[in-house]
Amino acid sequence: MSISENFVHAQSAVPCNACDDDAPGEYYCVECKQTLCPQCEKFHRKFTKGHNIVLRTQIGDIDTTTLTCTDHHNAATFHCEKCNVPVCDRCVIGKHQGHKMVDLTSILDKETKKLQSDVIKMKREVLPKMKKKRDDISTEKENYEKKIQRITDEMEDEKRTLDRIHATRMKNLASIRESKLSTFDFYLKDTDKAIQNVEETMSEYEDAISKKSLPFIINFIRRKKDLPDLGSTVDLPDAPVYVSGDLHYVVKHLGKLQISEPLSITYPLRLNTAKVVSIIKCPVQEYQSMCITKEGEVWLGGSDSRELVMVNIHGEELRRRKIQNRPYALAAMDCGDIIISPRPDDSRSITRLMKDGREQLVFDTSPSWSRGVSVTKDQKILICTEDGRLMRTTCNGTKVKKIYKGSGCDSVEHAVEISNGNIIISDWKNASVVMINMKGKVLSTLTHTAEGQKLGRLHGILVDNMDNIFCAGESKSSVYCIDQNQQIRKLIVLSDVFWKPRCLDVDCDKNLWITQFDGNIHVVKYLSQ
Repeated sequence: MSISENFVHAQSAVPCNACDDDAPGEYYCVECKQTLCPQCEKFHRKFTKGHNIVLRTQIGDIDTTTLTCTDHHNAATFHCEKCNVPVCDRCVIGKHQGHKMVDLTSILDKETKKLQSDVIKMKREVLPKMKKKRDDISTEKENYEKKIQRITDEMEDEKRTLDRIHATRMKNLASIRESKLSTFDFYLKDTDKAIQNVEETMSEYEDAISKKSLPFIINFIRRKKDLPDLGSTVDLPDAPVYVSGDLHYVVKHLGKLQISEPLSITYPLRLNTAKVVSIIKCPVQEYQSMCITKEGEVWLGGSDSRELVMVNIHGEELRRRKIQNRPYALAAMDCGDIIISPRPDDSRSITRLMKDGREQLVFDTSPSWSRGVSVTKDQKILICTEDGRLMRTTCNGTKVKKIYKGSGCDSVEHAVEISNGNIIISDWKNASVVMINMKGKVLSTLTHTAEGQKLGRLHGILVDNMDNIFCAGESKSSVYCIDQNQQIRKLIVLSDVFWKPRCLDVDCDKNLWITQFDGNIHVVKYLSQ
């Protein structure tokens, strides 16, 4: 007997599980896990419609692992479409009573078709796109490496040229040293001889004076004309002068090293779907000001307190620092120092709070008072004044430059610089966003959203390190973003729990912090990844 015949014989020897006749179980019910004789197979089909009954020779192609319900751990007989779970007979007459039931086999077929469709889609669309993307990245990487190598070669050539120039100049300098120093040696020797003659002459004069003899002195005067000329001069070489190279000249002729990144990763904004990570009750009240340092420290200030409070994302107070005046606005420098714009009834002086606790004067805005302050990429300070001026100053206030004048009081509420040097201004008075260049020329003015809605009055404005621009809309209880086409879109609308947003800042984890007038702070995840 062959191996295949033995296998068939072994299978036919398995008795039916549904009767006591020891009839061979030629069929198999996948759902009930039972072997069936031909007679029982007919009854089984009649009373269990939908069960998957196959010849026993086919069970090698069927997964016979028992599927159980989660409530009773019995073998599942149906699938509840409403709850999307497998159920047993007890479940059907229990908590799933009245729900639509489908046969497990049909679910298997349905889901298998879905998976097959997904596989086909991944093979035809997703995988080719991902492979192309990988090829593009690899190509960009190769190009980037070639550019770096080309720049390296050019810089090495420049270094060799500079080395040759340096060697030639050093050789010339050695030649000048040899020739000019020999001139000095000649004059030193000649001068030493003249000194000796002068000393001998002095000795003769002193000897004549000491003798006090008229005949001796008259004889001395007769030969005095033979003495050397004591008024002779020497012609020394001019002192050598080295004129060092002008760095700006070198940069102009050699060129600046400018490497732009070939690939940039950006995360799309969650328009109208920003996720609230945390809601914090501000520990200071009334006109909450805020700044976040490069190290991720979140500092809050209120116009009713001469203290700054550091908090974490859970609202837990971590530290306090005393300051001279009640703050109206805050801004953080890269070094961790904090720029403070005070309440006008306290002072008109903008100060800088050092990390060691010292506070120094930056600039006095009298007779007006400062509203918003921000720090630029090169650590200059932008100051917005109540009378509508925008000024830029150094961090110690030594150089102050007026760069823009608005339409009057409250027309320059807050301003920030973007990476190309342009400046974005929130105009509270005219309910608009104004973009100017570095010289103060107005480039654009935005008063409506992309959907045509008026912005209303605006407070804080912010740009993150990816040049996403945000502004706080007081009137609409919304936070807006400005896209690359200078279209204003609503990023967050929380009017039911959000009242008059004021200050904006972004932490190291790309969370947007928003203070509001009622004392709450919303921490929002605004990127899709």
